[in-house]
Amino acid sequence: MSKAWTIAKINFRQIKTAYFITGMVLLTMAANYLLGVFLPHTEDNTTVSMGNMLILLVILAAVFIPAANLRKMMNLGAGRNDFYWGCIPVYVLLSAAVTLAILLFHGTVDRLMRSHVHGILDVIEVFGFVSRGPVVAFVQLFSLLLLVASFTHTLTVMQNAWYGWAADTLLIAVISVFTPIAPLRALEARFFNLIIFGNPALQVMSCLILAAAFYALSRPALHRKKR
Repeated sequence: MSKAWTIAKINFRQIKTAYFITGMVLLTMAANYLLGVFLPHTEDNTTVSMGNMLILLVILAAVFIPAANLRKMMNLGAGRNDFYWGCIPVYVLLSAAVTLAILLFHGTVDRLMRSHVHGILDVIEVFGFVSRGPVVAFVQLFSLLLLVASFTHTLTVMQNAWYGWAADTLLIAVISVFTPIAPLRALEARFFNLIIFGNPALQVMSCLILAAAFYALSRPALHRKKR
């Protein structure tokens, strides 16, 4: 596990592009907040919570770590198994940090901005997490972000292989076929209700189980991946 933790620390240092892109988006949102302060208060003056932009960091990390860092570490002699375990602390800590940041933004900056803009769209409000208190909101959003990270990581690992293209095709097919057909659309809606809008305990459990399952799928793909 010491090798896995070393890889985790390297992963944190080697996602500078993800940090940079997220930082630029945050600066853009900060400028948008300032415009909201100085522009007249109108019904069109609605913005997305600045804290929500940090979700981009979780997604980008789950793309850049398997896409770029895996090859570098394999060339340095790291084992695929160590890399597999070394990614988990990164996604757990990033998901927790981003969740905490979103809650802090919601209770501080966003609260101050509500007197200057017509409305602020915040994921923890849209999904109804915050209505159950900050602790439950933290656990619910954390589990959802961990699921997003695991899914993105596994899908990225599978790229450049036939099963990766098959997964991409299946994903597109599900979205294309399920959405226009009413019974399938209802099934799709039930799935998203389960992982987002459902009973908190069931939602958290579902997200964590799916996150573990999706991440486990990346292991055989990692062992088949070439240097």
